[in-house]
Amino acid sequence: MNSSQEAPVKDMGVICSLAEHPDGSLRVILDDAARMNGEPGRWAYKNLFTFKDYPAGELNDLAALSQAELADFGFNVLLRLLASNGLIR
Repeated sequence: MNSSQEAPVKDMGVICSLAEHPDGSLRVILDDAARMNGEPGRWAYKNLFTFKDYPAGELNDLAALSQAELADFGFNVLLRLLASNGLIR
């Protein structure tokens, strides 16, 4: 899919990022973001949505994560995108 698609992009998005703690543990962070002035590909941080901490080394092998945990992550991202864009009825 081309990022310059013809369909209009909604105004709210979710940014995923990682923070590494001094002990080697990782925090997966999901933040709400809003399109900047309606420009394609330009997003501004709005607020923290949620985060989850993982002990050092736990994310070295994604196959070790349960299917339920991976599904929950995807579900939460989609739910947040739909809710923040007013698409949940």
